[in-house]
Amino acid sequence: MSHEKHYSTRHSSNCDSCKKTKHGNKRRRAHKGRYFKEFSQEQTNRIDKILTHPIWGVFFFILIIWLVFYATFSLGSYPQTGIEWLMDYGAEYISENIPDGWFSDFLSQGVIMGVGSVLAFLPNILILFFFLSLLQETEYISRAATVMDRYMHHIGLHGSSFIPLLMGFGCNVPAIMATRTIKRKSDRILTMLMIPYIPCSARIPTFLLFAGIFFPSSQVLVLSLLYFGGIFIGILMALLFKRIFFNFGIRDFSIPLPCYRRPSLGYSIYNMWDAAWQYLKKIGTVVLLAVVIVWALDYFPLKDIENKNNERISYLENFGKIVQPALAPLGFDWKMSVSLVTGITAKEFIISTLGVVYKADENAGQKELETSLTSRIKEEQQFNKANALSFMIFALLYMPCVATAYTIRKETGTWKWAVLSIFSTILVAWIASFVTYRIALLLLN
Repeated sequence: MSHEKHYSTRHSSNCDSCKKTKHGNKRRRAHKGRYFKEFSQEQTNRIDKILTHPIWGVFFFILIIWLVFYATFSLGSYPQTGIEWLMDYGAEYISENIPDGWFSDFLSQGVIMGVGSVLAFLPNILILFFFLSLLQETEYISRAATVMDRYMHHIGLHGSSFIPLLMGFGCNVPAIMATRTIKRKSDRILTMLMIPYIPCSARIPTFLLFAGIFFPSSQVLVLSLLYFGGIFIGILMALLFKRIFFNFGIRDFSIPLPCYRRPSLGYSIYNMWDAAWQYLKKIGTVVLLAVVIVWALDYFPLKDIENKNNERISYLENFGKIVQPALAPLGFDWKMSVSLVTGITAKEFIISTLGVVYKADENAGQKELETSLTSRIKEEQQFNKANALSFMIFALLYMPCVATAYTIRKETGTWKWAVLSIFSTILVAWIASFVTYRIALLLLN
């Protein structure tokens, strides 16, 4: 197995291509600040005998991913508890210092419950991106692609498609854009159709929430099964799409394997905080706007619409009850259904919508100040193990977001593949959730 001494994504500070450009000085200064000590060729070959082995390589790949998930759960639970405590304190402060009315409800039920429910999972996102950055800087990612290359051949692709698929764990949009490096158009399209089944980081809060509530003793196992299940479903769909739409062989493709490097802790922390900043920007802009809209639809009308029992029905509840019959076989009520609909825009909206529609019991005394979405879901008891598992499966498999569909259309130059991706993911999600729910009813409840 051949290795390249040059880095796959960065050059050394003495790289000739840097010296020959007018930006060479800037690049050399950047390289100097991001220097990673490279292993020798002999050390690299010795490690690769294990990590790229046909059998042991797969074992270590699964083990590494499992350890990342374990750290995401175990380490992230402590700061998450602290954020939820701050949410409770903020809600209590508002109730004591701001008169009752729409503004008080907006701050407590909209901003704190909606935005805060998404913000509570920021530590888990940070930890995940930190470890993924370590894997990238050590050059293990290219090894993972090599290990998976022989398996990718079975679906008509090669290891180069695995790298965009792996990027999908962060965000599906740049992963789809990364398929530009794949030369053959049919390979690119097939890879694009697989990427929406890769669970992006925006889905993590949904998995963490329900796995933590209903499967507390096996959270890592549930999350691992969800991630590998998404990959497995993506492979099955790729086989189906290949049989229906494509008829091509497999081209030989060699993946460059740079020498291993000792990762820079500072650079990994920088990547972690960069991911945090992007996450916070999204919470402070797109998610906040969505929360305002969802809260208003759930808060109004105050007295205009009443049902037979003289109870107020909000615009959001009316809409939820329209779409709920299509999702009722999966065990979802109107609140679960409407959160999945808003999640089409962005997956973070699933949690923010649940944070708005699942309110604390107004007759629960001090419990009404508990803004933790976990405690509110437990109090309402609308979820159980069966429909919680069904909900996670649906959130895993149905279309990631509108931006993903638009990117597929932009990269392929036609809406045909984007529409196929939208409807196929929703159909697969419905079938998988239905089967999961029916089996779980027999085994878990």
